[in-house]
Amino acid sequence: MLHQHPKLERYFRMIYQRAYAASQMRIKYLYDLSREELFYHFLDHYPDFVQRIPQYLLASFLGFTPEYLSEIRSKKRS
Repeated sequence: MLHQHPKLERYFRMIYQRAYAASQMRIKYLYDLSREELFYHFLDHYPDFVQRIPQYLLASFLGFTPEYLSEIRSKKRS
């Protein structure tokens, strides 16, 4: 099918490349930033998203417990 429709091949290749780059950046941030820095980076880039999703899901995505996320948030308010 991709040989018959070269534009589809290009479209799916571009989607794959973007997804791969995004996953590489996520891995880089997980290794390079502290947990607090990771949360603040995510908060700076996606503030509306952080407000809309439950805390336990955000904590799971960032790789720490909901209690630790709550602790980070309480430090910020102080």
